Amino acid sequence: MQNIFSYRGNILSTEPPTRFLLYIDILGFKDMTLNDPRKVARVYSILDKLNVHKHPNFKTIVFSDTILTYNPELVESKEDREYIVWYLTEFAEDLYSRLVGQDIYFRAILVGGDFHHFQLENVQCFFGGALIRAYLAEQGMPFFGLVMHKDCVPYNRYFRLDEFNDEFSFVYLSRPIEQLHNLGAKSYPVSFPEVDDMAPDMPESVRFLRDIYALMRGRRAPEIRAKALTVWDFYFRRYPEIVSALVASNFSVDALGPRGAWKDEKAALEEKIKYYKRIGSGTEMSIAVQKFSKSRNGNP
Repeated sequence: MQNIFSYRGNILSTEPPTRFLLYIDILGFKDMTLNDPRKVARVYSILDKLNVHKHPNFKTIVFSDTILTYNPELVESKEDREYIVWYLTEFAEDLYSRLVGQDIYFRAILVGGDFHHFQLENVQCFFGGALIRAYLAEQGMPFFGLVMHKDCVPYNRYFRLDEFNDEFSFVYLSRPIEQLHNLGAKSYPVSFPEVDDMAPDMPESVRFLRDIYALMRGRRAPEIRAKALTVWDFYFRRYPEIVSALVASNFSVDALGPRGAWKDEKAALEEKIKYYKRIGSGTEMSIAVQKFSKSRNGNP
């Protein structure tokens, strides 16, 4: 029996966290499994490509619709905590970016606290106060994207936050909108010819807001509309001029800058969306889940 990673601590401790946990839940997974198994294969293929797997300072566990990422080595300094929080937030941002345009959403919680991961002879064990805190919080908050626990907030350096409730802050993962907002324009479109360099990847953010708007106003289940409304409300309150310009233009990126400013980025986004819609197709997993789905539904 080998103990891989373990940290003993108290979830209620007032000491600064030495371990951080990013808890991600893929939403609508049951419906995908029952009605759209190809989308399940797509989800897992996207998860398999995430940048976190290339980083030696983090470990990731995936089971069903849940992804857990944490730092196995304990951190003691303020600088190291800032580093861990920065990268865990960027891992959520990476997943957000890959899912834009896929009609697949997630809810993520970033917390600090104790988390244990053991490898026994035949099974893996993972548990801890941080996992319980994240699970319970995730169940009770209607939103898409990422929220950060107040224990993590002092170590956030690069993302805009706003208070969600007494315990958590909403994280704006669409950083290009914040970059455009910081240029200080009072109305849109702006006339800066180099705005695409100042706020790159803007088409991705516009597509995300377009999809959230459609979810909020569409005929989806009430709980889905409620989550979309929460996200929309945060973005509208933070960026009222930008969001209003997008709504008035039916979500044209040209409403924010000179016509054609993000032409190359827009084309790249469309190609990326097409790529991730196809990812996983034809794989052994995709073929297997579709075959099982057909047999379950009585189709040959």
